[in-house]
Amino acid sequence: MTAVHPHHPLRRSAALLGLCLALCAGLAAAQPIRHALAQQQSSQVITYELEVLQLLLDKTRPTHGDYGLQATEVVTQNRAFLQLQAGEVDVLSSMSSTEREAQGLALRVCLYRGLLGVRLPVVLAGRAAELDALEQPEQLRALRHGQVSDWPDSQILLANGWRVERMPRLAAFAELLRRQRIDTFALGAIEVYPIADAHPGLAVLQRWAIAYPSAFYFFVSPKRPELAERLRRGWELALADGSFVALFEQRIAPQLARARLDQRRWLVLHNPLLPPDTPLDKAPYWHPLVRSKLLPALNSGKPRP
Repeated sequence: MTAVHPHHPLRRSAALLGLCLALCAGLAAAQPIRHALAQQQSSQVITYELEVLQLLLDKTRPTHGDYGLQATEVVTQNRAFLQLQAGEVDVLSSMSSTEREAQGLALRVCLYRGLLGVRLPVVLAGRAAELDALEQPEQLRALRHGQVSDWPDSQILLANGWRVERMPRLAAFAELLRRQRIDTFALGAIEVYPIADAHPGLAVLQRWAIAYPSAFYFFVSPKRPELAERLRRGWELALADGSFVALFEQRIAPQLARARLDQRRWLVLHNPLLPPDTPLDKAPYWHPLVRSKLLPALNSGKPRP
């Protein structure tokens, strides 16, 4: 039998075929994960939620194997939860509510350490001085506050007696402010500046913070319990070794510094949508500002400005 020279075309073809088969086998072994993250709806620049998801998956790679992430189409939050229930989406990110925890498997560690419930009002730059000068909480409450219809924030504000103008999607808020159909549009302190900066003529109020207890979780499809278990283990590891807090500080701290939350007047509201299983007693889960300014007001039973 004649030996084939190492550089013979047949030998090279066999090597390439072997490499392709190995790659295909690796892809087949990778756990496919279809995700719908909330940041896909607001900004293509902010990718913090995806980084947290990758962190949890990387922590569990030695025990659970490789994975492949696939972004799904951008839809409303309500639609995304329907897709989650149907198994069309494997994991999404959202503010929690009792209803949403009935629709998906909630991983009860807040990605934003409670700070997404600290909302800063966006207004027309020409009205910023006027609105920042308001002294009484009742004056702020009486303004027309825009909110996206299927965000839990709409129901929270309404439950606290605030005037709410609903809109179908986030992209509409800037035009409604310019037309003075609404007076304010509140966004989380950790997201507000990149979004407001993208719209000339808008400004973020400097004195006020509208705050309510909130938890922003990853939710996993009920059809993927093994993925939920993997991510729970990832949270345990990332919290224990400090890697989650380190990522939070790297990605979120610059926005917090700009927001100057410790110098603002916090108007604390009740959140009737907060599930009773929310782990408010687990101090490491929450940011120090949430622990010092928000949770004491809740424990006193008297929301305060």
